[in-house]
Amino acid sequence: MIVAFSVAPSGTGRADGSVHDAVAAAVAVVRASGLPHRTSSMFTEIEGEWDEVMAVV
Repeated sequence: MIVAFSVAPSGTGRADGSVHDAVAAAVAVVRASGLPHRTSSMFTEIEGEWDEVMAVV
């Protein structure tokens, strides 16, 4: 199964309104999973069995 998701945080608390920290944290979780993944400008895709992918998401 392939799941694509995007992060749209609000209220980041940063004066510049940047969502960089929230997005970087989400990508770190995906990378730590060890599952095949791809990150683009709009989505992160994760590939694996249902239970594996849902545990990451």
